[in-house]
Amino acid sequence: MLARSRTLQAALARSRPRASGGGFGSPRDHEPLWIENWNKDTRQGKDAFDWFFRAFNATGIYEVFLKSSPRFYGFIVGGGMIGGYYWSRMWDHAWNYINQGKLYAHVPYVYPAPEED
Repeated sequence: MLARSRTLQAALARSRPRASGGGFGSPRDHEPLWIENWNKDTRQGKDAFDWFFRAFNATGIYEVFLKSSPRFYGFIVGGGMIGGYYWSRMWDHAWNYINQGKLYAHVPYVYPAPEED
């Protein structure tokens, strides 16, 4: 019995987590070196659109609208409705400007001369 308990105790001792906390798959486990170097290489300041990313991140739109699924879908539906309305109005104004004086709405109404009895 004593040998069994010692064997069992030894097996349990080996299966306990390490004190350092760095076993395989743990949060402290390191990636391969090439992945760590790849993760360190950020594109910040190197992209041609770096100015756009900085401006977009400064607006806070992602944190407010795009991070949560319900808020994202609400933003897309609401933005589509409002954007579609103003997109249509913009093209109406462009058409009106290009065809100024050629549309029926631009023709002034002239009252006919009164008939004499």
